[in-house]
Amino acid sequence: MAGTPTMGTTLTVTKAGDETEDLTIKSLTSIGELTGDRDETDVTTLDSPDGAKEYRPGAVDWGSQDVAGNVTDATQMAKLRAIFDAQAIREWTIRTPAGNVERFNAFIKTFKYGEKTVDGLDTFGMTLRVSGSVKFNPEDEPAA
Repeated sequence: MAGTPTMGTTLTVTKAGDETEDLTIKSLTSIGELTGDRDETDVTTLDSPDGAKEYRPGAVDWGSQDVAGNVTDATQMAKLRAIFDAQAIREWTIRTPAGNVERFNAFIKTFKYGEKTVDGLDTFGMTLRVSGSVKFNPEDEPAA
């Protein structure tokens, strides 16, 4: 098998406060990769075997995720900008056509409106800074 196409993948921010529905982000052109990076703790002692360094795994940092899209809905842009301005940690969900789900808490660290050019499209981008762990294929459970 050659793989599974990602066309049709969605990114949704779960409703909070007085919001009445989740916001599925429209007109996305890319959703960046999620990368877990584990800290390491040096546990080497003077009597470590063969004089070799020894390590134990530490906490995981899921980093940041870049998202890009075309501006097609002013209301959506206003909602995303409000989340950015509120400095709110929100629950985000990525769903792929193959049924894979990634759910995590994050805040919008960077929000940008794309360059305006003669032949260009109106675009936006944002960086989501993951806070906590990422749940892969969770069963209707909230992010940790």
